[in-house]
Amino acid sequence: MPNFQSLGGFFFRFRGQLPLVFLVILIPLSFSVKYPLYPANSICIVQVISLLLILLGIALRAWVIAQKAPHTSGRNRHEQVAHSLNTSGLYSVTQHPLYMGSFLIWIGICIRFNNIIFIFGALVFSVLMLYLIIKHEAEFLRNKFGEEYNTWSRATPVFHINPLKFKPSVIPLDGIRVLATEYPTWVSIVAGLLMIDILRFIYFELDDAMCYRIAGWIIAGLFIGFGGRFFKYVVVRRWLKRSI
Repeated sequence: MPNFQSLGGFFFRFRGQLPLVFLVILIPLSFSVKYPLYPANSICIVQVISLLLILLGIALRAWVIAQKAPHTSGRNRHEQVAHSLNTSGLYSVTQHPLYMGSFLIWIGICIRFNNIIFIFGALVFSVLMLYLIIKHEAEFLRNKFGEEYNTWSRATPVFHINPLKFKPSVIPLDGIRVLATEYPTWVSIVAGLLMIDILRFIYFELDDAMCYRIAGWIIAGLFIGFGGRFFKYVVVRRWLKRSI
């Protein structure tokens, strides 16, 4: 168990960086085994599915962040932090709505690259990483909250949604918190879409129209990144005097 927990802690700490390392390994393999998952004329349908998955993931994450209790569900990397146990809102229908949202976004981005090795590898890596992180987090919460956690975890699905168990949160929705803290996620999404379009441009040798879309992703990423930082550090912290 100690080795397992250490591995889960490692994945938790570097959960933002490990997918990039994995892609460095997976991309050359994908180029060496050119086997498409779906017909090329289905790309429009796949892009619609991709967009829906990404938007659903963004919505799940935004809902959680907007109603989370203070000092929970944060971006902390070095250790787990939970001053209280979230059991209402989306946490009443699934134990890990944030991770579910991230998973949907990740798969939504990856299916745009029509290569079975790439998509299958991304899926396996995501499931493995989330399994280790979830087990690590469950042990932390069980040790901290004891029977309160055990009662909630027994009644709440681990990684699927049961809408029949929904309990409204008493915490009001806070859109300012979402805008001030979720912009790195949106930058990562744009970076992922940019990467996929670059890969598709090289892999499938598409026309020059792709270059304009790539430029658009770069501009969008810079706008969201700098705009988000300005909103958080100038508008929220300096003008509104709020701690996010």
